[in-house]
Amino acid sequence: MKILYAAGRYSPLNHDEGSGTDYCLYHALKGQGAEIDFVGPFDDTPSAFEKVYRKFHRLLSKRRPAKYTAAMLRRGSRALTDKIKTYQPDIVFSKNLSSLVLLKTDRPIVYMLDDAVVDMNRQWPTFSKFEAWRMIQWEKKVVAKASYIITRSDTTADVLVKEYGFPREKIEIVYNSCSLPERVVPQKVDFSKPDFSELRLLLVGREYKRKGIDIAIEVVRLLNEQQIPTKLHIVGMTGESTDQVIYIGKFKKSDETQLKEYASQYYWPHFLIHPARYDAAPIVTTEAAAFGIPSLSDNVGGIGSTVKDKISGIVLPALSPAEEYVKVIKYYMEHPDEYVTLRRSARVRYEKELNWPAAGKHILAFLSQKFEKKEAN
Repeated sequence: MKILYAAGRYSPLNHDEGSGTDYCLYHALKGQGAEIDFVGPFDDTPSAFEKVYRKFHRLLSKRRPAKYTAAMLRRGSRALTDKIKTYQPDIVFSKNLSSLVLLKTDRPIVYMLDDAVVDMNRQWPTFSKFEAWRMIQWEKKVVAKASYIITRSDTTADVLVKEYGFPREKIEIVYNSCSLPERVVPQKVDFSKPDFSELRLLLVGREYKRKGIDIAIEVVRLLNEQQIPTKLHIVGMTGESTDQVIYIGKFKKSDETQLKEYASQYYWPHFLIHPARYDAAPIVTTEAAAFGIPSLSDNVGGIGSTVKDKISGIVLPALSPAEEYVKVIKYYMEHPDEYVTLRRSARVRYEKELNWPAAGKHILAFLSQKFEKKEAN
């Protein structure tokens, strides 16, 4: 079974581009023995007409234009068409709709997505109404062409069925995976009784509002106010640090020294706090699970699937305030044995399904089953 992986804006050979998912996904499939090649990334430079259009768009709306330019859709489709002719794949596989929108091919398409555009823009409005509508039309075209869809959460699967009319039996859920290579993940985790004399919280994120960094800072304030010494480390951003809130900055995973330094951040906390206002399928919660660190988050986007409540962390109701996180933290501080149990189950979940070798194996098994069955028929 020959797979042609269609990249989008990011190269599957560069761990630092985007969230690193293209890199991890491509290498996971390759690492499982898949016969695979790729095409892309594609130039996203707008045409002269689109440059003028986007200038007017900025004047009329504070929200973003479409994620991809129309020029990128054309370039991606042409490049993918040419590669199909030379490589002759059995399957075209992509987690990016840009090259698939205008594609015409007799090859089966497997589309992978974290969340549907219609759901993403409803929960976290990013694009103007017209641009969101354009992107939804693009995605509907891709969904209509897809033989199968792989997604990250039950929430997205439900949206695809209810709003796009895609058959549920053609959807497979593969949870997001830890982006850290196994060489920087501990082989064994120390599950000894915790020392809560100073509570340590870690937040990993690059978007202040969407990732709920303000909520995490408020959690720290409330705990310290209640005479519970607490510190928060924020990785991924720079800012003005205080005694309780320390900004660590960004790391490059393609640089071995920085990769190890980044991974070492997960040895420090008692909890990863991820009070996102929207997140389709967070990676940082899976990285925390690799170190046996439970995540504290809320049920927005696909978080309820990425973090299993009371298994790899605690999933609060959507958009919970800081006070609710404080209650959970205090409970586990008062019940250290339950905290250790939560740490153990988080690590077990990482070992079973939140790592890229497991994801690659899952995806290939799914594809083999579906396409071998078709060939047999």
